[in-house]
Amino acid sequence: MKLKAVITNNAPIELFQAFSSADFARSFLRCVAEENLGATNTMERPAEYYVQEPDRSIATGPNIGVELRLTGVSRNGRKASQFHGALHALVDIAEDIISDVLTELKGSEEVQLFCVLMLDGDIETEPGSGVYSSVLETEAIWIRGGVV
Repeated sequence: MKLKAVITNNAPIELFQAFSSADFARSFLRCVAEENLGATNTMERPAEYYVQEPDRSIATGPNIGVELRLTGVSRNGRKASQFHGALHALVDIAEDIISDVLTELKGSEEVQLFCVLMLDGDIETEPGSGVYSSVLETEAIWIRGGVV
């Protein structure tokens, strides 16, 4: 299971540092992989469960974007609700990090956040919708100056 951030190259360095930190990796492993997806001993299995250094995407304007993509996630008997919970937890972690960075910078930056889980099998994209996909994603949200 790999989590990777892609951040536009116009973002403050503090945002790259936050998504490159061991604290962020531990939060992901504990809250997403273990608590929601039921993985065990993730911090002791670095080849199976890890967070990769962020990549940079090319900014085409002044807006800053952060995409978090979780790949290598198997259904492996997991319930759809576990994946929805994992996505929600991932968004919460990312929102907190982005808000903290923007608050510390006291600037007028705005960051668009988008999170995606790539699964090896289909699940219902919204409970009760009857729509299935192997890609589970959030709506893109904007975070400004520590406010979502």
